[in-house]
Amino acid sequence: MLHLIMSPPTMLDMAHLERLIGETDDVLLLQDGVYGGIAGNLTFSSFLAKRKTSLYLLKDDSEARGITALIDDKFTIIGYQQFVAMTVKHSKQITW
Repeated sequence: MLHLIMSPPTMLDMAHLERLIGETDDVLLLQDGVYGGIAGNLTFSSFLAKRKTSLYLLKDDSEARGITALIDDKFTIIGYQQFVAMTVKHSKQITW
């Protein structure tokens, strides 16, 4: 499953997310969700420490917010072409 996180970290129930995101799922941060990719982000720190899930972040959204240089190295920064490929790969998607 592909989890699209569009909400800023302060608006997320991370305990709920942690229960629902599986080890084989992919997580993509986009829109205001990219703030969760900032290194040292307290909301995502426990999630990042526990997960082996593939983590991605949309480049255009991080650039638009001026935070690309601050992104944790656990995230793979991708463009729209890779985003489209992920939606094709995952027949099921959920938006947070």
